[in-house]
Amino acid sequence: MRIVVMSVVLAGLGGSALAEDKVDFAKQVLPVLQENCGKCHGEKKAAAKLRVHTAAALKEKWDEQKGLIVAGKPEESELYKRISLPAGDKKLMPKGGEPIAKDKIELIARWIKEGAVLPIVAAAIAPAKPADAAAPKKEEPKKTVEIPLPKVSAAPKEAVDKLTAAGAQVMPLFADSSLLQVSFAHRSTPAGDAEVALLSGVAEQVYALNLADTKTTDAGLAPLAKLKNLATLHLERSSVSDAGLAHLAALGNLQYLNVYSTGITDSGLKQLKGLKNLRRLYLWQTKASYDAAMAMEKDLPGLEVNLGYNHPVVMKMRLTKELESSKKQAEEAKAELAKVQAQLDSAKKNADATGAHVTEIEKQLAELDPAAAAKAKETAAKADAAKKAEADAKPKAGKGGKKAKAAAEKAAAEKAAAEKAAAEKAAKEKAAAEKAAAEKAAKRAAAEKAAADAKAAADAAAKEAADAKAAADAKAAVAAKAAAAAKAAAEAAKAEQK
Repeated sequence: MRIVVMSVVLAGLGGSALAEDKVDFAKQVLPVLQENCGKCHGEKKAAAKLRVHTAAALKEKWDEQKGLIVAGKPEESELYKRISLPAGDKKLMPKGGEPIAKDKIELIARWIKEGAVLPIVAAAIAPAKPADAAAPKKEEPKKTVEIPLPKVSAAPKEAVDKLTAAGAQVMPLFADSSLLQVSFAHRSTPAGDAEVALLSGVAEQVYALNLADTKTTDAGLAPLAKLKNLATLHLERSSVSDAGLAHLAALGNLQYLNVYSTGITDSGLKQLKGLKNLRRLYLWQTKASYDAAMAMEKDLPGLEVNLGYNHPVVMKMRLTKELESSKKQAEEAKAELAKVQAQLDSAKKNADATGAHVTEIEKQLAELDPAAAAKAKETAAKADAAKKAEADAKPKAGKGGKKAKAAAEKAAAEKAAAEKAAAEKAAKEKAAAEKAAAEKAAKRAAAEKAAADAKAAADAAAKEAADAKAAADAKAAVAAKAAAAAKAAAEAAKAEQK
């Protein structure tokens, strides 16, 4: 597989040379971000709408939030500040995890100081394999056409120096490359027509250009038409209008265009219909319509148009999908609630049945000993009589009758003694009944086990007998066969003698 790599400078230090010991984002910085930040800011989850699992994902957030990384100034870069806070700070990242090692934080700081260069992988296509003549033809999906890096001569030093003096950041696309990446995005004041005009001196060499936040006229963008090798162009938050995009119509190698937060409309998109190699088009917060953007995506195979998550149509589609998902979750929750309610009703029914069963068992235990039941009835009758006597004695006691009071106290004592004796007897009888029932159950279980063991032994004996019979039958058959053979041999011998 061949891969075309284009290093897009979103921001970089001034100067045209690339030091050999510069930090390599892909090999050194990206693994640190993936390991320490990927859980919350990776492919599957984007906390604060930030993803760092690829250079392209990080770049997308950087395009939207300039303060995320300030080239050359790690102390002003939000990314660096959040990972270098003191331990215990609520804003320290990664949140809830181990702090990033000091040497790795210093590596990220160094990368930012050196210009924060992000390498971005462009189209990658595997070489076609020869088709099997015997195999049926299948419709292959459309593949992105690979655009090889152009070969150009070195840019004139004088032209590069003029750009640097004008506040542009000029760097080679990669080590020993004559292709350039130029950025006006981080000047102290926005670049204008005069600065853009300086690009004519390096028109053949410019491969990536950042004109974010520039204040040019539409006519001032005319030099862009001469950048025949331009592959990446940033115009976000710039003053570009539909007329200015006309200067891009002939840029056949343009693969990436960002016009986020500009005044571009559907008319401007018509200027881009001839860009057959365009792969990424960012239209966030522009006046371009959803229909026009989707029509352009359809007309240019391989193009992906990003209108932003908050575009009315995109938002409606997203919210509609979320609504469907929420409705489904609500139905599932409702079904789960019904299931739990059914389980609760079943448990209640079982509890009622168990209570009834307990009452029935107690009734049966009482019936096992009629005498105890009669005694309990007698005790209850005595208790009722005692209560009546006590009630009758109260009026007499109130009149001062000592005999009535003594009779009442005696009746109460007899009642208490009777109740105690009845309770003790009932407890003993109940324990005896329960013990008898347990012994009966144990005897029954033992009988059932003995029967089962006997049956198992009988089955085993029957099997053994059957096996023995089968073996005997087999031996008998062999013996019969041998006897028949011997008889046949004897008859043959006898016939031969005659």
